[in-house]
Amino acid sequence: MNKWIRYGGIMLSFFVFMLPKGSGQQVLVSDEFQLRSDLQYFLIGEFKGQVLIFRDLTNTFEVQAFDQNMRSSWKKEIALERRSPEILGIQAIDEEFAVFYKHRSRGTTKLRANRYDASANIKDTIIMADLGNIFFNPTVTLVRSADRTKVLLYFIDKQRVIQVFVFDLNQMQTIWAKRFEPDDYRWAEDIIHMNVDNNGRMHMVIEKDSYRARRNSSHLDVYQFPMDGGLMTFHEVNLPAIEEEHVSVYDLFFRYDNLNNRLSAGGLYYTRNAIKSEGYLFFALADGALRNTLSYHPFTESFVESILGKEIRKNKGLEEIKIQDVVLRQDGGLVIIGEEARNYQRRLASNSRLVYDGAARSITDFYYNDLFALCVHPDGSLDWETVMHKKQYSQDDFGAYSSFFLFKNPGSLRLIFNDEIKYENTVSQYALFSSGRLDRMSLLSTANLNLRLRFRDALQVSPTKILVPSERRNRVRIAKIELD
Repeated sequence: MNKWIRYGGIMLSFFVFMLPKGSGQQVLVSDEFQLRSDLQYFLIGEFKGQVLIFRDLTNTFEVQAFDQNMRSSWKKEIALERRSPEILGIQAIDEEFAVFYKHRSRGTTKLRANRYDASANIKDTIIMADLGNIFFNPTVTLVRSADRTKVLLYFIDKQRVIQVFVFDLNQMQTIWAKRFEPDDYRWAEDIIHMNVDNNGRMHMVIEKDSYRARRNSSHLDVYQFPMDGGLMTFHEVNLPAIEEEHVSVYDLFFRYDNLNNRLSAGGLYYTRNAIKSEGYLFFALADGALRNTLSYHPFTESFVESILGKEIRKNKGLEEIKIQDVVLRQDGGLVIIGEEARNYQRRLASNSRLVYDGAARSITDFYYNDLFALCVHPDGSLDWETVMHKKQYSQDDFGAYSSFFLFKNPGSLRLIFNDEIKYENTVSQYALFSSGRLDRMSLLSTANLNLRLRFRDALQVSPTKILVPSERRNRVRIAKIELD
């Protein structure tokens, strides 16, 4: 029997059989470019056999292309508005791409979208919003719909007012904008989760946590605007206690389920100890529904034991775990994918008389270890659970080469990662199937390739292909990996 899993607005069959092992992976590595004055760069995608990247060169902007053999084929300067342009995001769509940015013009701040073809020729430009003469530089966040046709941009004004704009890439126009103030919103304490669906509707959830804000109980405030930006609907979702113990959110990840027309989330919860998660929670709110589905499920002994080891005699919860992604199932269930992640900062002693105590150097250690997956039925009950072991350690790199990339194709979910964080390294994957069955295999070795792959920043461009940036000694190369 087949189950189904979805990503990016595409329906994919999630078969139970094993994919064949083998060395069918093909890796092409691009010519390198140096990070001299680059503030940042973005992987745009692959268009007509050419891979495009966007480079922010401080004073100028450039699109660089690589041909089918990943040789540098052309570069083109991109003209943006001159007054303080700041890139907010880039989105590929229909063999074209759009650049979203913020800039100043005649004393006002504007949000703008430029659309380009595969040769980086501009096709359209539009002011998405004019923010007026504001006296601060707003931090604008960009959120994409699952089918990548809608973009939501928002920022928080005066630490209490939320300003939202929803943009349609097909029509190249802002379809609605709203400015509203959530009830009892506390900027320093409450956490916002923002989603936009394929129709352009906004779904915003604010965590109201009893532990952080000293409230009597925790709850979720759900704000939703329709596709025309009309009348807002509001739901307050209380988190009921467990055996008279208040429940708080440890971590939470929302996605809008466009197939089943409901807002879904997978999360982790705790009761007494804020540093230890005791289990997972499932949440779903269907469009127009007066009631929601909310349930708690404590971790099983075997699950905790698989992560912490058999020496743990009592299930006291898990520390320093984080939900990295949630994948929707066709039936309304979901797969929660999480990871052990922590960092420690320590100071180094110095024997030099020229270094004072106050200037002693500090080092930050980054640990990204075991992965886990919890597959959940539409009612919140557990279908299966599995733990995928790995150990990654690095220093002072913000974990840039650690963690994993979630690759989705019609046969499985694949979690791809560096075995170790060093120059000569092996890349491995876990193939995860609908039954919870795992297949671990080595994909490639970076020995003699001069690569340090950043899988956290990879981009999937087809059901079989990903682009992965490599940064080594201030030089960047792009690896195109074709998976079997």
